[in-house]
Amino acid sequence: MKQLIKRLKSIGSIVGVVGIGVASYIFAKFQGGFVSWFIFYMLLPFVLYSILLYFYPLRDFTVKRKISAEQLTRGGRVIVRLIIERKLPMPLLYTVIIDKREHANKERTVQQIVLWGFRRRYEYSYTLTNIQRGEYRLKAVEIEVVDFFNWIRKRRVYALQDSFLVYPKMTDVLYESANSRTSEGQKMSAYMLAKDATIPSSVREYAAGDRMSWIHWKSFARTNKLMTKEFDEQHSEQYTVLLDSSSSETFEDTVELAASILTAARNHQAMLTLMISGDRPAVFPAIQSGDQMQQALVHLAKIQSDGTGSVSMPLQKMDASSKLLVITGNLRMEFIHSVLQFCPNPASVVCFVTQNDESENLQVIIEQVRRLGITVQIISKTNVSSALKEAVTS
Repeated sequence: MKQLIKRLKSIGSIVGVVGIGVASYIFAKFQGGFVSWFIFYMLLPFVLYSILLYFYPLRDFTVKRKISAEQLTRGGRVIVRLIIERKLPMPLLYTVIIDKREHANKERTVQQIVLWGFRRRYEYSYTLTNIQRGEYRLKAVEIEVVDFFNWIRKRRVYALQDSFLVYPKMTDVLYESANSRTSEGQKMSAYMLAKDATIPSSVREYAAGDRMSWIHWKSFARTNKLMTKEFDEQHSEQYTVLLDSSSSETFEDTVELAASILTAARNHQAMLTLMISGDRPAVFPAIQSGDQMQQALVHLAKIQSDGTGSVSMPLQKMDASSKLLVITGNLRMEFIHSVLQFCPNPASVVCFVTQNDESENLQVIIEQVRRLGITVQIISKTNVSSALKEAVTS
């Protein structure tokens, strides 16, 4: 139906243009005189151009899009370049180029008006600055041409699928291992931790995504086959990070804190489990290889806040020996009760709360949570780096 209406409007516009030309000719023919014919000859070029533009095929255009980067972090910038070419040198006046993109279920456009002329090639670049986290999908480029008096307006959409991913901005977190203490409760020295972390217990065949630093080069030299070091489970981290995806003013801060902890654990060769609560619960167990880490970071890059306030937990139960790190920007007792059903031992739970302002209501809830035996750590821009270490060693 829409196509039929569009087609009728197009036919109506060309009929109107021809009608203007015919009417001016009839007027000059019957009226006579210099003024009448002057008006006719003045209108004739515009009428003829509009008729030519109506029959000009916009499929003659070829559109390409190039993006400067397919992966970047929040706050960065990306340059998008459009290359438009054509074969027929038909003179074009006002040409509108519209590039459409979608982010967080919202559509945005970038528009450029060009006096095209006789050119067969045109390049246009624009820069997106301070871009926010998420997946950006550039779906189509629309080209619209009009004549002098907007009598004829032609439009064509060119499907051109491109995308780029913006990861959360990560902060260097001081990582404190749950195994960094001896049985007597004293901290192991940095030398002992480093020594333990570098002693493999066995080797296995190399798998895609394994870190290059884990390759056992002596075995490779002996057998000419890539082997990967495996470390004792006692040196593997027993942290589980639970990210609350409910809507909050500091949701971006919660995602960035989760990504920062994951990166810090990865840098310390620690296996860490990431869980997401909300309307779409997700689990990334025992993140160790590069592929597993990439999958978790891609999920954190694409995740959007849950406006329903759902507190659905992942079906997978956490390890009893694991320490649960809860990250939320919307601390509420309903969520905490769900956490305790998921992890019955309050002493093993540390709750990180990202808040800009500590209101009286928030303080009341924090006190209630602490009385349950849960450690609560308020996260601000000044203590992000040391928040994990302070919470674990407190």
